[in-house]
Amino acid sequence: MNMDNINEIALNTMSHRKSHLRREKGFIYYHCQRVAKIALNLRKELFPGEAAMDDIIHVAAMFHDVTKGIEPHQETGSVLVKSLLRDECSPEQLDFISDIIALHNTRNHEELPFYIKLVQDADMLDHFGSMDIWMKFLYSAHGEENVWDTVRFWESEEYQDYIEKSRSQLNYDHSKCIFDKKLEFELQFQERFKLECNGEVDFF
Repeated sequence: MNMDNINEIALNTMSHRKSHLRREKGFIYYHCQRVAKIALNLRKELFPGEAAMDDIIHVAAMFHDVTKGIEPHQETGSVLVKSLLRDECSPEQLDFISDIIALHNTRNHEELPFYIKLVQDADMLDHFGSMDIWMKFLYSAHGEENVWDTVRFWESEEYQDYIEKSRSQLNYDHSKCIFDKKLEFELQFQERFKLECNGEVDFF
């Protein structure tokens, strides 16, 4: 596979498209790029002897949200990717890539192969930490919410349920450790945000 050509296709297909009214144009392209890197890092840590699948994992992650907003996007994406990459991948490679995209939202199924679970976890992990803060501010801006609306959301049962459900859908303990570190950063930021929303200053 020629990764330069494939990345060019991803760039042209996703970088100028707005997949969600409350997300910026091109969000899916940059999200997919991050997920591809996270998935490969997870593979190296958890399955060091399975490097033969790296290109498949990388490309599938790069296109896993290619039809986000055209729902069910896991199904429409698994079909479209075969057309987009027909000149870049073999039929066998395309079958693997299409299957990963089709199943990237199918959580908590023990029988799924590791390469699908890696993309699932990478996808989930990219939605937390600094990216979760970024997305919340975008949503708040589009919804004309003020800073206290954001604070109330972070303190709500809805948000806590979202955190717990998301963590429970991760496949690997290593992924959960990364999730916990990302969440720790978020909670620290939230506390600082609330402090400064009150006009308080932390000198230490």
